[in-house]
Amino acid sequence: MPSICVLKWGGLGSVLTTRPFLQALRDRFAGLHRIIYITTASNAPLVERLGLVDQIFMLEPRGFRIIPALRLTHRLRQAQTSIFFDLQIHTHRRLAQTVARLSGASRRFGFFRPRESIPPHCHGVYANPFAPVDQLYLEMARLAGAPPPRPKHIRPLGISLGDEEKARALLHGWLTPQERLLVVNPNASATALVRRWPIPRYAATLAALLREMPRLKIALIGSDRERAYVETLRAMLPSEKTRVKNVAGLTSLGSLMALIARADCVLSNDSGPLHLALALDVPTVGLFGPVHPDHNARLGRPERKIILYHPVLCSPCVHHVAKPPCGGNNHCMRMISPEEVADACRVLLSNPPHGSRDALPEWRFTRYGPDADALRAIAGMRADPSAPCTTPSM
Repeated sequence: MPSICVLKWGGLGSVLTTRPFLQALRDRFAGLHRIIYITTASNAPLVERLGLVDQIFMLEPRGFRIIPALRLTHRLRQAQTSIFFDLQIHTHRRLAQTVARLSGASRRFGFFRPRESIPPHCHGVYANPFAPVDQLYLEMARLAGAPPPRPKHIRPLGISLGDEEKARALLHGWLTPQERLLVVNPNASATALVRRWPIPRYAATLAALLREMPRLKIALIGSDRERAYVETLRAMLPSEKTRVKNVAGLTSLGSLMALIARADCVLSNDSGPLHLALALDVPTVGLFGPVHPDHNARLGRPERKIILYHPVLCSPCVHHVAKPPCGGNNHCMRMISPEEVADACRVLLSNPPHGSRDALPEWRFTRYGPDADALRAIAGMRADPSAPCTTPSM
């Protein structure tokens, strides 16, 4: 059976935005092609829990070594890769394109920008930096003959009984059935620390909620590397130390997902845990600044999320400039006040939630219009997406 290959590096949020795209491929090509997903080792457990791919191949773009890449392309040729989707938009694009060209795929799809020096794939989608990422992926699937899936038909994330047992063990003896659980992630990826809302503002917000809600418990999450940073937040709430628990570094991906799914509300910066909460349809308060929320915060039902974002002239900057114009003094995040964050958490912690203030417009993204062939011609690509590419020998 021939294979379809999907390549996507990045963080957890990047992988989660590919779910509708993968569902579209699964709906269209099930029984005809296997689906192979290329990503990093850290993302592989999440890709497996998507339940939408047949094989996972791993390649690390950082610290790139040529031998693993050649081994990968050899495996792709052995798997009879016929279609290759390069989903890299911002980073490691030359490497991704090289892997695609050496994969043996007769049809290769990717993104292009008219003024960039990287030559485009022969079939592509304009990498509009202001469009929702999931919609760009779906446009690529449509060009390959896979229509978008209906939202309710997208396979849910897999959480095992073992994951749920580990999450319960973290909460055992601390959280009672009568209490509400707020899961808080004050962290952000090390590649974009400007996404973090200041710790003192988190402390002010949580202190206010704890005063007003005697049955509220707060679990602070993060990776093992982030545990010390998370502990600085817990230490700012000394009078409530029995009601605030630092579980950073104590969760696997699965138990973190189970913990988030158990939460009555999740409060987070733009990060992997935020996108997990949105994908799990948990009531979520998301804090955005250096990245526009329209770009990749479209998971979850609108009535179950509140996205706080105060646009300034230099936002969004992540993905567009090498260094933030503010020099790291993230003014866009500092414009978010503790009062409005506390208010958003109150709304979603009410049982049941009594409404939401979703800052995101409901996009109605239109596929390429009648000038699509001209657009692709300008980019030097084939106008017919069903036409084969020139496949290099190996």
